[in-house]
Amino acid sequence: MTKRSLIATALTIGLLGLAGCPGKVPGFPGGSGKVDPNTCGNYAASDAGRKLKAFLEATVQLEAAVKNTENYLLDTCKMMAPDLGVTDTSGNTKEVCMRVRDALADHMKLGIKAESKLDLKYTPAVCEVNVEAAASAAAECEAKGSADIGVKCEGSCSGTCSGACEGTCDGKAGTGGSSADCNGHCEGTCGGSCSGGCDGHADVDASASCKAKAEVSASVEAKCTEPELEVAWKNEVVLDESKLQAAVAAIKKGLPRIFMVSAKIGGPMMAAFKTWAKAGTELSGAGRDLYNSLGDQAMCVSGQISAAVGMLTNIQLSIDVQIEVSASVSGSAGAGA
Repeated sequence: MTKRSLIATALTIGLLGLAGCPGKVPGFPGGSGKVDPNTCGNYAASDAGRKLKAFLEATVQLEAAVKNTENYLLDTCKMMAPDLGVTDTSGNTKEVCMRVRDALADHMKLGIKAESKLDLKYTPAVCEVNVEAAASAAAECEAKGSADIGVKCEGSCSGTCSGACEGTCDGKAGTGGSSADCNGHCEGTCGGSCSGGCDGHADVDASASCKAKAEVSASVEAKCTEPELEVAWKNEVVLDESKLQAAVAAIKKGLPRIFMVSAKIGGPMMAAFKTWAKAGTELSGAGRDLYNSLGDQAMCVSGQISAAVGMLTNIQLSIDVQIEVSASVSGSAGAGA
């Protein structure tokens, strides 16, 4: 069983235990359905309810964002299909993209000599999250000021890290650029404010639900660059010019988009998924105290939690499919996503 599968199993068992209501839940027949953070009345008026609502909002955001990136990946494979002679673009993302992968592999096999590869040069995709926005989201959830929320850039602070840098600090001239007070580019973990964007993910110091809300929001809104790609080859490796040109046309259309999906889903989105799953396990550990604090809305909220559990597996499977497909298609072109 994979690590993410273990997380999914633990979260499912724990949240079902929190719901504590066998059989049907009022408003949610069978304890399942779509998550709607606004469906259970004024439960968010309390501190516990406000944080729980933030978790449910993060659930909706995460599911939609993961679905969007998968749809983008499916569209990418469909864009590549005509050049490779793939006429059947029906089915789910994995089915369509694997047909494209196989066709691309065949074109490469027929187009160039064995053991030969195309010369692929590209700039890596970069996904930047706004750590200040993450702090703001956590502050709203915690009912605090943004200045009272600790947030780190895990990755690389592409602007100026004003504070401690756990890693390599490239300080600006005249500032010293020490690791304790970087005042420059930080390659590692920026423990102060990070202006100009964080190439990695935001690590927010907040309660579990608020942390999930903040980090999911920041990851969903992360801006990712589409890599520039150059493809070249030596004439002596060519076996079939038409097959090679068709493969190159598909590669140019698809690989930059695939690299961008891979960077987002395997970077900030994966980090957000893990934070969200951890928040769910902590909610399950809260047990009856949380359940009882919700008053008349407790049964409805329990149904919402069950609905969130029902979404977990699909979110995880979509992430897994996107990672697998990105690696497979790019691998057929001789590149790694």
